[in-house]
Amino acid sequence: MNGTGRRGVVVVTVSDGVSRGVREDASGRAVAELLEGAGFDVKRRDVVPDERAQIEGLLRTLADEAVALVVTTGGTGLGPRDVTPEATRAVIDREAPGLAEEMRAAGRGSTPLAALSRGIAGTRGSTLIVNVPGSERGATESLSAILPALPHALDLLAGQTVHGPEDGNAHEHHGEEVVVATAIKVEGNPPCRVGQKMLLGRDGPLGGTLGCAEFDDSAVADAPAILDAGSPQTRTYTHDLGSIEVFLEPVLPRPQLIVFSATPVAVHLLHWAGEAGFDPVLVEPRNERVTAQHRTGARIVASVEQVKIAEDSAAIHTDHDAPGVAESVALLLRSPARFIGVMGSARHVGPHIEKLRGMGFGDEVLGRIRTPVGIDIGARSAEEIALSILAGVVADRHDAAGGWLDRR
Repeated sequence: MNGTGRRGVVVVTVSDGVSRGVREDASGRAVAELLEGAGFDVKRRDVVPDERAQIEGLLRTLADEAVALVVTTGGTGLGPRDVTPEATRAVIDREAPGLAEEMRAAGRGSTPLAALSRGIAGTRGSTLIVNVPGSERGATESLSAILPALPHALDLLAGQTVHGPEDGNAHEHHGEEVVVATAIKVEGNPPCRVGQKMLLGRDGPLGGTLGCAEFDDSAVADAPAILDAGSPQTRTYTHDLGSIEVFLEPVLPRPQLIVFSATPVAVHLLHWAGEAGFDPVLVEPRNERVTAQHRTGARIVASVEQVKIAEDSAAIHTDHDAPGVAESVALLLRSPARFIGVMGSARHVGPHIEKLRGMGFGDEVLGRIRTPVGIDIGARSAEEIALSILAGVVADRHDAAGGWLDRR
């Protein structure tokens, strides 16, 4: 997480039943666990009844205490006592409609009732306030949809608005190739200083500036060639008042590691994938199986059809008993994916292979499937199995055979 240390969060459950002690606070607990798993520091959980004045008062108090993030759960529907959005709107200075739209869009993927949620998001001072639904599933689903954006939003609210290579990493994570242009030398008195930065895409500028339109236009013109070369280069740009030397560094998308099914092995694959240079994605239509650990550091989708599979993508099935294994492997076989693996013995995976044969896949194409998958390290536990699989994926990425270095 960006910034200094973990961001403080307070979770507020808005519910008459929970406040009276006649209903369990399942959604508040689930939200807190999800945030903790994502690296936030949940300071406490508060409960307030569905009373607008009390909700407004608590939100103002938390903002005055400079709590970085307040997540409310409950009171966002169409019921006569659902007043959390009204209370929030009365407190905030500015709305952040994109966050609310993203949450509702994520919910519609699993239920049309998500469209009934009236939750909003906005800021009061340096505090971001987000409303999520009161059901455990709706709350975690909505919050998961915006988790990747929250660290940057909180950095901006905290005054950390300098754009640089970190922005390049953000675009890299979402699969966009970018160039970070940094002024490294200045001669004369041009409208630019050493260290000034600009973020560029293949089709134009994305953020920042090198100080003037002439310098910016020159960097924009050079960006496609830098991306095509795939290596950093320097350029000199001139101005009536002087010249600058600019270091142009391409930041290319990381290869995806697409992990199927929310299993214990998947937890470790998703966690280590990012550290090994992959962009991890979890494919799991069964939302009830997804834990806070799965959500940490990985994008979650319900179908592999929501993933853009590239030539450097790797895909691993971690549950041979999951529904639709053969169908999703068939989609992978029709894709340019570099690596396709399915966990399980020949006895368990064999029926899927036969089903794929029935779909018309021949031996040569089926030979792309790695099963059992991973390098033989005698793995037994979920952690060891994940390590074995990831080692195999890394070896494949580098066209290496694997094995002991001292026995070659």
